[in-house]
Amino acid sequence: MTVCVMVKVSEGLVLAADSATVISGRVGNEPGILKTYEHSRKLSHIKDYPVGTLAWGTALIGSRSVESLIKEYEYGLPSLLEEQEKIKEKRSRGEEIKPFEYSVKEIAAGLLEHIQDYYEAEFADLEVSKRPFLGILVAGFSSGRFFPEHWLFELPHGTALKDVRPDREGKPDFGAHWYGLTDAIVRLHWGRDDHAVDILAKHFKVSTEEINNLLMPLQYVVPFAGMPLQDAIDYAVYLVNVAIGRYRFVIGAPLCGGEVDVAVITPNNFTWVKRKTWKAI
Repeated sequence: MTVCVMVKVSEGLVLAADSATVISGRVGNEPGILKTYEHSRKLSHIKDYPVGTLAWGTALIGSRSVESLIKEYEYGLPSLLEEQEKIKEKRSRGEEIKPFEYSVKEIAAGLLEHIQDYYEAEFADLEVSKRPFLGILVAGFSSGRFFPEHWLFELPHGTALKDVRPDREGKPDFGAHWYGLTDAIVRLHWGRDDHAVDILAKHFKVSTEEINNLLMPLQYVVPFAGMPLQDAIDYAVYLVNVAIGRYRFVIGAPLCGGEVDVAVITPNNFTWVKRKTWKAI
């Protein structure tokens, strides 16, 4: 399982994720957790573009990891650096040539198509309601744009791309999003528990929206506008560790855990702040 966090501030974008992967199956006659690994990669860099992905939900599609499918997709993309070098060479010879252009949305659409082909083939015999959930966020900077884009798709619920934090009236909307096992983050940031909201709504026969509005003053206010990029990094790691700590100390299987991978994306760069490396014990 997974916890992923995206933080968007004026200086750039931060992506962070834990490393736990859970293999489920049947233990005797009952469904259960067969194994938890702590070295999965849920944060990926797309080729040499200032674009990254976060993935949560199922870690496997058949015998393929989600990360391997992402890497297979990026393998077929042209190299941004190579295309830029080609343009420089042609311009040095006096040739007129258009700049190499790309968009985060186009990359996200291509990745969706690539993964969906494997997903549909693997789970064709299962009813849609019984297929495993997979969410992927593709975030980064399109060519010629100073502020980032962030496109989300979820399988099997739909194949449409969703802009999770669109600009408002032409101005960037700064803030944070979290995905996966986020109940501890919701309790901390929003000052509520979604399950408790459902209980209260049924007991008092009111809508969950009314309960949420009553609890709104409990939300912690974080001033993302003006937040330096280093503080955005610290905030993203803090939230991931909140979820990891919840699963470390509360009764139950450790569904989140392992090292925290962190990346920063700015208009022309993807920088690993912290990344797991292969090593021998």
